[in-house]
Amino acid sequence: MPLPFPPSAPAFDARPLRSRPPRWSLLISLGLLASCALGCRTTPPPGTPSPAAQAEALREQNRQQELAARQCRKRRQELQQDLAELRRAEAVLAEERAVPLSPLPAPPIWDESAEQRYSKVDQQLDRQRYEQELAAWNQLRAGTEDQRLRLTQAQQRLDRQAQRLQKRYPGLFTGPTSIEVKPQELERLNRCPATPA
Repeated sequence: MPLPFPPSAPAFDARPLRSRPPRWSLLISLGLLASCALGCRTTPPPGTPSPAAQAEALREQNRQQELAARQCRKRRQELQQDLAELRRAEAVLAEERAVPLSPLPAPPIWDESAEQRYSKVDQQLDRQRYEQELAAWNQLRAGTEDQRLRLTQAQQRLDRQAQRLQKRYPGLFTGPTSIEVKPQELERLNRCPATPA
């Protein structure tokens, strides 16, 4: 008497392989496809950088971003200092211009031939008066020249600072001879990229 198959084991199929349902071949094909897909996912294609190279490239990119952000912050600080210096020079020039520049009167004249008609005492008194007037006029002339010099120096200082800013940041001012700042350009120059985390 033949031994029966265990209840859990499938019965033997005596049909030729061609006539059997394609159960096993389907499972085998699916397994091969899955292993191929898994192999393609885990094995990078030729020419793909290794994970270490990718990590190094990311670190280099972060270094470059940090450097760009640092340079931008430095440029922004220098721009703010330059603009503050420009405004100081503008204020000094405004103060100098606020003081009215009085015209210099004609110097006192000493007429020696006319003095001969006076007595010695009157000549001495007149000579003292003339010397006092001449000293006052010289003092007034020196003050006027100092004021003109300060005004010229203040204008030159403002011009130098404006030219420096115009050269370093073309397009910052509203015109070639203006020191009025374009707000949108100032905002652009003050904007810095975020530092990488």
